[in-house]
Amino acid sequence: MGLAQWLSVECAIGNGLAAAQKEEAEFIEKQNEEAAFMRIVLCDDDERILGQLKGWLWEYFRENGLSQPDYVSYADGDSLLAAEDRPDAGRADMAFLDVEMPGTSGIHVGARLQSRNPYIKIFIVTCYADYLDEAMKFHVFRYLSKPLDRGRLFRNVKDALYQIGIDTRPVLIETKKETVTRYADEIVMVEAMGRRVTVQTVDRLYESVQRMGEWEKLLDIGCFARPHRSFIVNMKYVSSFSDTLISLSAPDGGQYSAYLARRRYKGFRDAYMLYVETMR
Repeated sequence: MGLAQWLSVECAIGNGLAAAQKEEAEFIEKQNEEAAFMRIVLCDDDERILGQLKGWLWEYFRENGLSQPDYVSYADGDSLLAAEDRPDAGRADMAFLDVEMPGTSGIHVGARLQSRNPYIKIFIVTCYADYLDEAMKFHVFRYLSKPLDRGRLFRNVKDALYQIGIDTRPVLIETKKETVTRYADEIVMVEAMGRRVTVQTVDRLYESVQRMGEWEKLLDIGCFARPHRSFIVNMKYVSSFSDTLISLSAPDGGQYSAYLARRRYKGFRDAYMLYVETMR
């Protein structure tokens, strides 16, 4: 390899490293902004577990150069609900809940917290695997078994922060009459019918002046896929799919369909399986 070629390769490697470092720095900065306003609730009747969780969480945020969230601990579900249901209580962004506690179980506590903040990331912390199916009914983010593993906790907290960033990412929907800000997580799908582009959210249909190319750029995040030139779908709401059709279910019971191009079937299937795997 000549000197010029070697310098060219070194320059390319340097640019690649710089781009990766910039992306990592932006990710950390975004996490830091989110953590500064974050509330994490912990609920377990075992003081040792509460202390271990809070200590490790504090270490995670410190080691990653992130602002410390507001930590609130409870010894039972009833105390948590009494405090968190107050009108002046801030919304919890993460919750670490034991299952078997005096009074209300962690499963029911998690469902109540989720009804208040649909973007909360709930961790079920227990040694009772029998509750896994019940916990999954209300979209638990992670299931952590006792005794706790520090490395696994750290990996899952990182995933939770990333997902919170996606869920609460603001997206501008421009119509002929107004511009509306919605969270990306609230968008079920985008559909193009000729020149008409509609955006179906969890509670409303918008007719957008933005073209599909613009929407593909706006929704270039992990939970969205374009299975057909006329559709962009949020994989969170996919209930089933065949080799030609995708069915989506919204939280209010709304049912929607999107075409799946045969040549994009494998790509969509792989993307969906990866999405499901990352949400476990």
